[in-house]
Amino acid sequence: MPENIILTAGGTSEPIDRIRSITNTSTGMLGSLIARELSKSDKVGRIFYIHGKKAVMPDCEKVTPVPVESVENLLDAVNKLCSSYKIDAVIHCMAVSDFRVRSVVSAEMLDKKAAGGAFNPKEFFDSENLLNKYNKLPSSSGEPVILLEKTPKVLPIFRQLLPDAVIVGFKLLDGVSHEELIDTAYRLLEKNGCDYVLANDYRTVEAGKHEGFLIDGDKKELHFCGKQEIARGIAAAVAGGKANE
Repeated sequence: MPENIILTAGGTSEPIDRIRSITNTSTGMLGSLIARELSKSDKVGRIFYIHGKKAVMPDCEKVTPVPVESVENLLDAVNKLCSSYKIDAVIHCMAVSDFRVRSVVSAEMLDKKAAGGAFNPKEFFDSENLLNKYNKLPSSSGEPVILLEKTPKVLPIFRQLLPDAVIVGFKLLDGVSHEELIDTAYRLLEKNGCDYVLANDYRTVEAGKHEGFLIDGDKKELHFCGKQEIARGIAAAVAGGKANE
């Protein structure tokens, strides 16, 4: 019985400097609908809603908002919640940034360095990083060239911290066959120890008829059409009911 649930929604935002950032288009709408569906169940106690700043907020008494910005903020929030509460389930539908800013140089600086012959790009970017000089990159510094680095994967951390929790992951692809979509989602499930993965194709999201396929450990799939149906199916599965009811 899931008394305490972590639900992530919306998108993260990675700073370039203190003013600018890199983000994504996730609205958190699906996450908010899942929270509303979960809140209807007597089996659900508290929903810790970890969300990006621009995410849609569910109006539910059971929801405790936990705002975050970057992946680092997200990980801090996850670790704090998992160490403070017994978490029974996780629904991780947040669009997490795959990359964050490592360092920034100007195009002019890079051209001059390249003209001098072979060099180590990472060492150059780190040694000449304009972010070491400026909190806000001035326009006078020229055209910025940004070196990105990968962010930590959040999904596997949930299983490490919560070996007994029900965990739902999400996989979004764009323009692939149904077979590839399901196979990719199932690989994600196996790799990260998920109980379910919601597979969806961005083509259907863009077309306004969001389709989702909830995959379990036996690779069985349940098809849902529309965000409301997807939310209802995931909430039913996590709350211990039948996802197709």
